[in-house]
Amino acid sequence: MAPKALTPESTLADVREHLRDVATRAVELRATPADKRGDTFETDLRAAIDDIHFANDIETALAKVARGEREAAENEQRAKGPRGAFERMQDEQITAGNEFVKADGYEDWVNSGQRGTFQTEVRTLLTSSTTDPAAGIWRPVGTPVLRAGTERRRRLFVRDLLTVQQTGLSSIPYIQELNPLTNETGASAVSEGSAKPEVTMQFVQADAPVRKIAAWIPVTTEILADAPTLRGYIDSRLEYMILIREEQQVLFGSGTAPQLRGITETSGTQTQAAVAGDVPATFAQAFGKIENVDGDPDGVVMNPIDFWTAVATRHSTQFDSGFGGNAPAEMSSITWGERVVRTRAMTALSALVGSFALGATLFEREGVTIRVGEQHSDYFTTNKVAILGEERVALAVHRPDWFVETTIAHS
Repeated sequence: MAPKALTPESTLADVREHLRDVATRAVELRATPADKRGDTFETDLRAAIDDIHFANDIETALAKVARGEREAAENEQRAKGPRGAFERMQDEQITAGNEFVKADGYEDWVNSGQRGTFQTEVRTLLTSSTTDPAAGIWRPVGTPVLRAGTERRRRLFVRDLLTVQQTGLSSIPYIQELNPLTNETGASAVSEGSAKPEVTMQFVQADAPVRKIAAWIPVTTEILADAPTLRGYIDSRLEYMILIREEQQVLFGSGTAPQLRGITETSGTQTQAAVAGDVPATFAQAFGKIENVDGDPDGVVMNPIDFWTAVATRHSTQFDSGFGGNAPAEMSSITWGERVVRTRAMTALSALVGSFALGATLFEREGVTIRVGEQHSDYFTTNKVAILGEERVALAVHRPDWFVETTIAHS
């Protein structure tokens, strides 16, 4: 049968049908034995190949138009606010059938005349997440029962202050410089013809072993079929629990396996005593200590109760009389504009001030990954599964003196 001719009214489906037909025609021609090829064989084959290129160009153009129309519709829905988001998610609901026909290799199987069998794995309304390129987290797609932003999570973690780097090593060797302030004063002005001074740089080799942080949650197989509930387990609880534990390890890990060695447990950090009743002044002195050793302070980690207590405190000497001598402390910028991580991992009346981005590196061997299995206990016979979340990370503290363990006093 001759391929269906294309017209200006042809749809994307028509073009793809035509493309499939001409591709089949080209394959049949190429399969014709040499002794049975007619005089027009070369012309027919060239025409079929040219037709494939022509139809492919049309398909690309029509697909681009369709994509533009879809994006325009999505933008229009987005402009409607929450209602538009609800409508869009309804349109994007994924079923097992949809996932099957969109699987890699399905179209090739159909185009080949459906010879043999086609098999693919459908993961119960779940699709791979790209929130973090290394995460590999399974996030569900379904009805918007749990809307984005309703999950219990903090806006900023200690890892957001650090430099995060991927690694393939099980243990990361690095160096720390010792006594930098003492050694850097060895350079001096030199008169003509005089000997130049020799300076010393002292290094010590350190090692940051990769440690695993993990947690798991038991759920029923019925929950696996309920995408919004599974999203609640994974997004709101499991990943959050792992990040909370990572934060505690980065700050206070003992360094004894299987724990990381936290910043405060690394020898060489500085300390700052509290300026009674003046939290901003305390932080200012800590920032000064970091800059005094050539660091660049960029963050503060403190307990949320301490932060909000300091914000709510009134100081009679702040700003001018326009505030009636009673300006809120937040208007003086509690941490002088530096980012603040508010975490319950930090004990009350203490804080960690630091040059986080340059002073330490969090190495990821494996980002947070989620695995599901029924190989635990009697889960196979009781219709339960375990959802396991884990990560493998290491922490290298390059300049301990760029971190200041600080105490604070509100009165």
